[in-house]
Amino acid sequence: MPVFRQRIATIESSGQRHGRGRFAWLLIPGLGLLIFALIKNYEFYESGLLDPDFAIIHRAFDFNFGLMPALLIGCACIGLILKLFGRVRTGLASLLFLFLAFDLWALRIYMTKIEPFRLKVREVQILTPKLTEPVRILHLSDIQAGSITEYEVKLFERIRALEPDIIINTGDYLQVVPPATFAGEFPKLMELVQRLEPRYGNFGVFGDTDLNLYRVSLDRLKPIEILSSRSRTIETSGGLISIHGLSLYESKHGNWALRGIDRWSQETDPAAFKILMGHAPDFAMELANHPIDLCLAGHTHGGQVRLPFWGALVIDSKVPKEWSRGMTRIGQPLLNVSAGAGSNRYGGLPRLRFNCPTEITLIELLPAVRIR
Repeated sequence: MPVFRQRIATIESSGQRHGRGRFAWLLIPGLGLLIFALIKNYEFYESGLLDPDFAIIHRAFDFNFGLMPALLIGCACIGLILKLFGRVRTGLASLLFLFLAFDLWALRIYMTKIEPFRLKVREVQILTPKLTEPVRILHLSDIQAGSITEYEVKLFERIRALEPDIIINTGDYLQVVPPATFAGEFPKLMELVQRLEPRYGNFGVFGDTDLNLYRVSLDRLKPIEILSSRSRTIETSGGLISIHGLSLYESKHGNWALRGIDRWSQETDPAAFKILMGHAPDFAMELANHPIDLCLAGHTHGGQVRLPFWGALVIDSKVPKEWSRGMTRIGQPLLNVSAGAGSNRYGGLPRLRFNCPTEITLIELLPAVRIR
């Protein structure tokens, strides 16, 4: 009878062996970078990223959209070297790292070079029985120019083309980024302002970035009439419009503004259309039952960065996030908060926008028939 021996050997294919190598190469540096990114962003958050601290925001932006793409490209280069000289199949992982780096840099370019220049004109119509003829109000806020560039020139050309009857600017005119200086940029800004010729006037208040403007005489700010804790009644062809401006502090602390607001309301003709303006919108939280027709504010920039289904990450205000951009009825008054014509340039922060383009608002006051 024949005698035999049997042995079963498992033969591992080269494809399986290299597949595990490819997976290990993808997993180890990929997880390492992910953990590093999570730790750093948690540190940014704990340091006051959403308070907001704009210096922290600047560092977080540079890390996520500058350093991280560079690290991903470094990992991709190492993978390609191993593939060429070590005969390790790391090509797919290297391409994935390159793809992620490209996505982050593409997002950086979009946020800083494309969306900040996509100026939108938001048009709003308000029916009021207080006027017999239409009046066009241009609400402008938060230009915050680091320097006067082609964008600012086009912004003012767009405003001029809209032919507003009244221009109202709720602050933050310049936020100069070195090597530019206030002394060099202020005359350029005023040259643009002087090209505008609204028939009923150009009015404004001071914002957070306007410290240097406090040192400028009111004559040098003309044709802008600064209404800081002051009022102005305009006699239009269709009726009276009364505008009251708040100081920067009053706009952020509505309870401090109430005394001046109440005095203005009592002294103003009840038939006048009343507009209250301040830089920050916080004052509006105190006014639900006040006889004011329209409140105007800026400061929030609409968040500048708005995530889908979440909205603004930071608005730097105590108002509800729903109030941080656009027209809202807050009781008797309407409140319009501008998303801003510019972007925060604190500490040299680049123009930065995502899902929140720059904007100006054209508000048309239209006569409504009284119903007795």
